[in-house]
Amino acid sequence: MSMTLPSPPRIPPWTLAVTAALLLGALDLAAVLSAGLERLELHNPLGLAALALVSETMGAPVNRGHPGRVLAAFQLFVALKACLIVLFAVLAGAACRSRRPRRRGLLLAGQVACAIALDSVVFNVVVTAQIAMLLPLRLGVAAVAGQYLLGAGADLLLVVDAAQRYGKPPMWSLLAYLVAERTILFAAFLFARLVARERRARRELAAAHAQVMATQALLGDTVRGAERMRIARDLHDALGHHLTALNLHLDLARRQAGGQAPSALGTAQEASRALLAQVRNVVSQERHGQEVDLGAALRTLCGGLPMLDTDLRIDEAAARHPAPVAHALFCCIQEAVTNALRHAGATRLAIEVRARGGATFVRVADDGCGKAGAAEGSGLRGMRERVADLGGELRFGSGIDGGFAVEVALPASELAA
Repeated sequence: MSMTLPSPPRIPPWTLAVTAALLLGALDLAAVLSAGLERLELHNPLGLAALALVSETMGAPVNRGHPGRVLAAFQLFVALKACLIVLFAVLAGAACRSRRPRRRGLLLAGQVACAIALDSVVFNVVVTAQIAMLLPLRLGVAAVAGQYLLGAGADLLLVVDAAQRYGKPPMWSLLAYLVAERTILFAAFLFARLVARERRARRELAAAHAQVMATQALLGDTVRGAERMRIARDLHDALGHHLTALNLHLDLARRQAGGQAPSALGTAQEASRALLAQVRNVVSQERHGQEVDLGAALRTLCGGLPMLDTDLRIDEAAARHPAPVAHALFCCIQEAVTNALRHAGATRLAIEVRARGGATFVRVADDGCGKAGAAEGSGLRGMRERVADLGGELRFGSGIDGGFAVEVALPASELAA
C-alpha cells in the first residue's frame, strides 16, 4: 500500500514577485494618467524615447504648440510604460522560478534595465530585494553596486540633457538629490538579506525539529523492541531453568516409581515440557521479530517540513525492517532531505520506498539546483558507506524537473539477516 502525505498550501515566491510588480505598475500608471498632459513631464528615458519616435514619425519636433503631437507622445509613453511593467513582472516571476544561476542572473539584469528605463526607484528596490534573496552575497553586492552606478549614470545623462534642451545650467543639486535617493538600494539589499537569512534559519530549524522527532520515533521503536527482548530473555532465564529442573525431577520420580507411577505424574511432566517449549518459542519470536517501523519515522519527518511539497510513497511490505537496515535507510533519506533544503534550494520532494522480490528500493528526488554529475561530498560518501555495509548499491540521477535524485537498492539477503 502506498501513502501520500498532503502538504499544506503554500504561496510560491514567484506569485508574490509578479503580484508586487503588477500592483506597483498599476499605481504608477494611475499616477501618470491622473497627471494628464498638462502636468506630466516626459523628461525621463521612456518619455524621451516617445518624443523621439513621434518626432521621427511626424517629421517635426513635439512641443506644446502642437496638441496632437503632444497627445501622441503621451499615449506612446503610457503604452511603453505599460509594456515595460508587464515585461518586468514576467522577468521577476521567471527569475524566482529559475534554478539555473546563469539564467537567473540574466533575468535579474533584464529587470534592472526595465527599472532604469522606467526611472522608478520603487522598481529598483524590488529588483534589489530579488538580488539579495536569489544571488550569493558577493555576487549580490557587486550586482547592487552596478545597479546603483547605472542608475546614477542615467540620472546624470538626464540632468545634462535637460540643461541642453532648455539652455540652462545643469541642476547639480537635483542630481545630488537623485544620487542620494538611490542609496536606498543598499538599505533594501541589507533588509532583504536579513529577511532571507531569517527565512532560511526558520526552514533549517523546522527541518532539524522534524529530523529530531523522526529519529526519536525510530529510536523509540528500537528501544521498545530491545526492552521486549530483554523481558523475554529474563523470562527464559528465570523460568527456563526451573522448568528444566522440574522436568528432570518429574522424570526421575517416574523412573523410581516404575510401573506403579500414577498417571498424574506423566500429565505433570507433559505440561512441564509444553510450558518450557512455549517459553522458548516466545524468546525465539522476539529474537526474529525485532523490526522497526521505518514508515512511521518517515511520516513524522515529512510531516514537519511545511516548506517542502513532499510526496511520500511507501509500500506496506517495505515499511518495517530490522533495526540496522531501518537506521541505514532512514539516515540516507534524512541526508537527502537535508541536501535538498540546505544546498539545492528545492521546493518539491518525492520519497519512494518500495519492495520488489524481497529487495528494498528507495528513491529521493527533488527539483533543486543539484546536478547528477556533481562531486561527492561528505554526506554522499557517508550514504554510500552505509549502503555498502549492508551489501547494497547507491546511485545518483536526475530528479524532478532536472533536479537531483538519490537511489538506494538493498538485496533481500541483507534484509533477512
